[in-house]
Amino acid sequence: MKVGGPRSTVHRRKRLCVGFLTVVCGLWTVVCGLSAAADDGQPTLSRTLLYSRLTDGTWQVWMTELATSEKTQVTFSPGDKRFPAWGPDGQIAYQTSNQQAYMIPASGVDDHPVVERLWPVRDLVWSPDGAWLAFSKIRTDLIDAANIWVVQADGAEPSMLTHEPGLQYHPAWSLDGKKLAYSAGHGYGTYELYVMDADGTNRRQLTTNTSHEFLPAWSPDGTQIAYSSDASGDSEIWVMQADGLEPKQLTHSPGLDTRPAWSPDGRHIAFTTNRSGVLEIWVMNADGTDQRPLEQAGSGVCDPAWR
Repeated sequence: MKVGGPRSTVHRRKRLCVGFLTVVCGLWTVVCGLSAAADDGQPTLSRTLLYSRLTDGTWQVWMTELATSEKTQVTFSPGDKRFPAWGPDGQIAYQTSNQQAYMIPASGVDDHPVVERLWPVRDLVWSPDGAWLAFSKIRTDLIDAANIWVVQADGAEPSMLTHEPGLQYHPAWSLDGKKLAYSAGHGYGTYELYVMDADGTNRRQLTTNTSHEFLPAWSPDGTQIAYSSDASGDSEIWVMQADGLEPKQLTHSPGLDTRPAWSPDGRHIAFTTNRSGVLEIWVMNADGTDQRPLEQAGSGVCDPAWR
């Protein structure tokens, strides 16, 4: 038998090819594994962002599909429309400059006033099950006075939940629908965050200081509340435990950072900022890291609502 003959050479070549393919496949597996790990560490932003955008001189409601960056203008009529909010079935509420709330049905046509007989109202938000609306009703008989109210979604059974002097506004439902957080105060240095049961009982103060706390937003799991505070000198985004403990400042930029909105999975917080010189919507991880632009327009965007 001849060693190194044609047949032996073929076998060696086969072994070399098999070894080469094994190495390539091994490297491909490693690369794919690293890619998957990177994807796991930085989840893709998804779902739909609702917001206000300055359009031809007036604030109009827009939405963006975050997975595709597809943008859609929702409202077109004259006059400013601010503070859009999602309903549980795809409805959209917004507020006009004369303190009237309007609703756009999921079909996207025929927007119409909501709780018109309770005017003037602001900060209209649906309960998670869609059965109730919470809002702040402005007093017309007193200066700088408003109270938190709730009403059934069909307009029945309006009920005033807060009765304190001053302003009570920015109601926010917990995701189980059992509690409402809100801002309240009656003069400089008195605006704090409170929480109460959805029927107005068991009112508790969450913050106590001489700064101003506004715009509470519950995390999807109900364990945290994000909010806007000027405790460090200007308006920044903070987060605390739902019982008011462990407040933590998340943003540290000069100027305005306000209106936090949690992503549906609770991993990100969108917010309004003017750190670039114009109002924009930025996003960050829920711990405050990786702050970056999310929605920009030369004229300005603000008031994020995420679902």
